[in-house]
Amino acid sequence: FTNSFIKAHVSDYGNSDIDDLEYCANVDVSSFSLFVDDDEQSHSYPNHIFKSNIKITNNGDDITPSDPSAPPVPFTVDYSPALSEGMSRKGTLVAPGASNDGQEIESNGLNVRVTLTDEFIKLRDSYDELKDYTYEFVCYITTSPPEKSSYEESVKNAVYTSLDYGKYMYTTSGVVDDVTDDNKEPTEWIKAEGINAGYIIGKGGSVKNVTINLENLDSSQFTADTKLYIVVYGRLTSLSVPTPDYFDLDNQGYLCNQGSLNTKQIVTVNADPETGEGTDVVMPDYYCVTSTAFNYKDYPEYKPKIFKNGAEMDTNKPFTDYLDKKLTPDYMYDYDMDKNGESGLAPDDFEKYEEQKNLDKNFGSVDFGLDSIKSVFDGSSDFFKFLTASIGILPTTFLTILISFFVVMLAICVVKWVLK
Repeated sequence: FTNSFIKAHVSDYGNSDIDDLEYCANVDVSSFSLFVDDDEQSHSYPNHIFKSNIKITNNGDDITPSDPSAPPVPFTVDYSPALSEGMSRKGTLVAPGASNDGQEIESNGLNVRVTLTDEFIKLRDSYDELKDYTYEFVCYITTSPPEKSSYEESVKNAVYTSLDYGKYMYTTSGVVDDVTDDNKEPTEWIKAEGINAGYIIGKGGSVKNVTINLENLDSSQFTADTKLYIVVYGRLTSLSVPTPDYFDLDNQGYLCNQGSLNTKQIVTVNADPETGEGTDVVMPDYYCVTSTAFNYKDYPEYKPKIFKNGAEMDTNKPFTDYLDKKLTPDYMYDYDMDKNGESGLAPDDFEKYEEQKNLDKNFGSVDFGLDSIKSVFDGSSDFFKFLTASIGILPTTFLTILISFFVVMLAICVVKWVLK
């Protein structure tokens, strides 16, 4: 109860000198009855609690006031099937009337759904400057929930890291968005396929689903009493500012050095172009959701995760082992290639393709319309227009000297011709 407090005021206190009373009560015991003072007359007047840093209940009902300066909850996390201890992967399907009713089924997957809240979307859509903001997150399983240990301990004890293999939008600066949301102009993005430990809720989207394959979870390290927790740790990001990699570690382990699992960021909107002053909006920055404890009665046999390119990735280690590596894409696409259904190219080949494409764009179809030598001088060709436009932008002094030079040379030629 260190530094615990309750701030409240009492309306119509009944005292001729004080109609409204505001006070702060410091709380240092587990049970605290809230009264203004020992004057029993005051007990009949309502206490309006407007701020507190502890949970307040009234006859068992939670009436803790919300902090008006706190950012909204950015996202929620749902799990399917619902998590619990002693879960079973095998069972009988109950589907009355269906052909598969009573069929024995076995599940090797857990589905994790991350959904932006209506409150966050409403805040984001309130200002043009915030329209590109969304969340990127990592999803891992650990035996140490960060709330009960520390973030460093939670990452260190990770027993599974969810890795994503998919297509990403790339600019010259790096990943911008998941291409399942084609909200960029075609000239702004290039597609690439690669492996990443992070996921992103696409621009304009609100939901991202992650599937955890239990076969990629090495259960040989568990005991019958091992409790597992799914941790979704996200951070606010703007798609208008490309990041080289989701959760890229510019300085080693900076994720683990965050002072809090849930932090806020101040974003200035409607800024004055001269002073830079505007409205400060509180946005939820880093945010963490930890599941309830769960485990299985039986786990499937461990199988390393194999990606489409044949690469084997060990998911049984902390996600930070992946985040400080630049996982280059296997194949890259641009808009034209994707539109025409053409196969992607390896990064080196794609770079050559882009160079040739730029050459063709700039010089491959140049046609100045020179049907005959006559068109050079009669003003009908694009070349003539180009030539006159080029001369038109030259400095006046240069043109004067140039014309004088031609006049002198012409005069010399005429004199020589006459004398001859």
